[in-house]
Amino acid sequence: MQQQGRDMKFSRLHGWTSDIREAARIQDNLKHFIEVKGTKKEFALIAGADTAYSKKDDAVFAAIVVMRFPELVTVDRAKAQGIATFPYQPGFHVFREGPVLLKAIQRLQVTPDVMMFDANGIAHEKGIGMASHLGLLLDMPTIGCAKKKLIGEFEEPGNNLNDFTPLLYDGDEIGRVVRTRMDVKPLVISVGHKIDLDTAFEIVTSTTRGYRLPEPMRVAHILSNKMRRKYDNRLKSGNRPNRRY
Repeated sequence: MQQQGRDMKFSRLHGWTSDIREAARIQDNLKHFIEVKGTKKEFALIAGADTAYSKKDDAVFAAIVVMRFPELVTVDRAKAQGIATFPYQPGFHVFREGPVLLKAIQRLQVTPDVMMFDANGIAHEKGIGMASHLGLLLDMPTIGCAKKKLIGEFEEPGNNLNDFTPLLYDGDEIGRVVRTRMDVKPLVISVGHKIDLDTAFEIVTSTTRGYRLPEPMRVAHILSNKMRRKYDNRLKSGNRPNRRY
């Protein structure tokens, strides 16, 4: 069944659950459909996604920013807010953040060629992190661009811009750990869906502009945290904000 926003479409491959065992079953069923190769090599519209959590309650905020490459000029952005109903559990963040991210994605006016998530892709204990999971639902190229690893081992990369080392798990390269800014912690890049690791690495490193995060993700991070601060400030002042929109 296809669902359509203003321009983006995604498939409802499963319902969202708050049960960890059911969530694990869903991951086991979906992981076999992930594609770790892609035919598309040129990406004109690159999106970054980020979420933020209220410090006062269970509200979660999502922002999507689409930029034209190589200029990295914003051409579209969308926001959404929801309630996290799934318990905090490493490896299952898509069940906490996925619904509100998809709500924001539906509000985009344009369809990006590729989307980067502050999450892992196949560098995940089940081989299906949030970037891969949402890539399947969206049926589009996605990249995991996480701030920390879930599984695997790596040697610390050099301190120069774009220095990287492979992230290895059982002898296989499941991602790359790259220094996107000198003197800051590296990022973990992994395939989400419908893309290869070389292309994913090139997209991430080509969209950084002096900050740790790639520019579309950095701006999305600013937007989601701005939403969170506004919401929490209203709670602090005694005004109950709308918890969903």
